[in-house]
Amino acid sequence: MKVLKHVSSYWRDIFLQASGNTIAQVVGVMGIPLLSRLYAPQEFAVQNIFLQLVMFFAGIMTWRYEYFFQMLKDDQQARWLFSGIIKLGVASGIVLSVALYAFSAEIAHLLSVEQGAHVLVIAPLSAFLVSLALAFQHNAQRSGAYKISALSEVFGKSAYVASGALLAAVTASGLIFTTLFSALGKIGALLPYSKNLIFGSRAHAPDAVSPLKKHASGANALVMSHILVTVSSAAPIFYISAMYGTEILGQFSMVMATIFLPSGLVGAAIGQVFYQRAASHAEEPFVLKGLWSMTIRKLVLFGVPIYLCAGILSPWLYPLVLGGQWHDAGLYAQVLMVAALSAFVSTPLDRVSVVLRYNWYLPALHVFRLAATGVLLALATHLGLDFNTFLIFYVVQVSAVYLLDILFAHFLIGHAVKKGAAAMEGV
Repeated sequence: MKVLKHVSSYWRDIFLQASGNTIAQVVGVMGIPLLSRLYAPQEFAVQNIFLQLVMFFAGIMTWRYEYFFQMLKDDQQARWLFSGIIKLGVASGIVLSVALYAFSAEIAHLLSVEQGAHVLVIAPLSAFLVSLALAFQHNAQRSGAYKISALSEVFGKSAYVASGALLAAVTASGLIFTTLFSALGKIGALLPYSKNLIFGSRAHAPDAVSPLKKHASGANALVMSHILVTVSSAAPIFYISAMYGTEILGQFSMVMATIFLPSGLVGAAIGQVFYQRAASHAEEPFVLKGLWSMTIRKLVLFGVPIYLCAGILSPWLYPLVLGGQWHDAGLYAQVLMVAALSAFVSTPLDRVSVVLRYNWYLPALHVFRLAATGVLLALATHLGLDFNTFLIFYVVQVSAVYLLDILFAHFLIGHAVKKGAAAMEGV
């Protein structure tokens, strides 16, 4: 009954967030046929490589503290945390920008993006804006403002498509700037709601504990996890580029950008609301267990038919919607839909360990993920696998890690419930 008490508002907030995500993804889907005709597959490959760099920077510049707004108790703590995020982001952004400016040619050669070397310097700025947008969004969700959170997704995706289309007339590197403009779009939507966060008083009691210090252990775990997962995600991309060429990487990148759309529509909304609810009931493991079990069932119910349809229709849909040059992407999507389904079920619930303060878990999981990726790439090199065979091995490896995450989350919640029951018996 305690769980049922929260169900109505839980799914209402998911509906609000999912509505914004859906509209945003519709905008994105409508923009893909346009962008796929304005840019060649090789330019999508360069964008994917550049995006790996931006996402890596976004995970270290502000030390992932933007994810802890959900766990704060009042606005004063939120303003204190926001101030720390700004200081961290500006300081690290300056250092990274100078480094990229000084060594842009060498870094571009290392990343196989020689044609985009001159714009690598915008990666730290793009990353900082991504982190800032997330900070504003998590703060809005902390207060239950899912309408404005949903609206920001629409603004962000609209800015992504519009900037990509307009910049195509100016530069072949236009896709690289889309992440920056997408973050600016989200920030623009969230800014009116965030005035108190930005301009409110930062005075606090002399004996108050800084939220940066209080959540340092969790932040360290998130950053370590982020570095590990970024390396394990980027390694196959660089491997595909080096071993199979940018044409195949471009086709692969297009599939990765589209086959995971349902995760952006439903999965992301469920994950955002689940994290907020889970954080607010961190001291009630029985409620958390019920919420987690109910959410898993719904994710499976939504995900299986969506991805079955995607697997059946993708060989016809990709060339029809995107143009004949994307025929191979449709075939790759049939294989990758298994990994996408696994991600759809697992990813929305991946912060259970953060809520329960098992800070060792995420780094351990991603060490395993990185090791599995290393074994895959070594095996592919040793056996000289063609790309289609490599893709099958890749999907098996990725899906296995996602499913393992679900099993361990179930174990961690069960452990928390046993501890809670033991504590109640001891009272």
